[in-house]
Amino acid sequence: MNVDDFKRMYVIELQELRSVEEQLVEALPRMAELVQHPQLRHALESHLEETKRQRDRLDQLLRGYGVSTREYEDGSMRAIIREAERWANMVSHPDSRDAGIIASAQRVEHYEIAVYGTLATWARQLGLREDERVLHAILAEEKRADENLSRLAEINVNRDAASSADLWQPESTGEPPAYQAPMRYVRQGSRAVSHRIEDSPLVSMLIVGAAAYLFAHLMRSGPERYYGRTQSYRAQH
Repeated sequence: MNVDDFKRMYVIELQELRSVEEQLVEALPRMAELVQHPQLRHALESHLEETKRQRDRLDQLLRGYGVSTREYEDGSMRAIIREAERWANMVSHPDSRDAGIIASAQRVEHYEIAVYGTLATWARQLGLREDERVLHAILAEEKRADENLSRLAEINVNRDAASSADLWQPESTGEPPAYQAPMRYVRQGSRAVSHRIEDSPLVSMLIVGAAAYLFAHLMRSGPERYYGRTQSYRAQH
């Protein structure tokens, strides 16, 4: 499709923005179901209701232009939501999963802030005063939602995820619980040795060379000593 009119481009972007809100209406309940922190769940559920109202206001603007509200889908938001859900379902640690959900929700908010800010500017340049007013009002709501998520992350969610990280054990490791901790230290010790060798290549070369020399010396002298002992034993008996 070739778009050579700025106002037409604005309307198409408005239709895609409406698609953003519709996708979020579908995705936010799924995200909230995975959340453990009650404050975060409440924030997502509250924003869901706010998102529905934002979608309805965009519908009113689009009806004024006589265009379909479902003609276009925003592919960028679809990709953001798909990645957020994949990540949330992959993390089994509940506090870490909540931290990841906040990060994903803020990516959504930042994308919306960018699009709403752009379209509000376009509406002003096109002289569409009512559109500009509505878009600026929704933009302010998105910024408040982002600030609320930031507070939750800093005060509760991220702190809980960080404090519980050292205590968390995977649900299934294939090893008895009492065996997991010693093996962890063994693995850490082996990594420390390997790092020392990597950090001091000259020392490691000298160690390897000395070991090779000692091994070769033992191989040369070993058979003779063994043979001598055998002959002496035979002579005595």
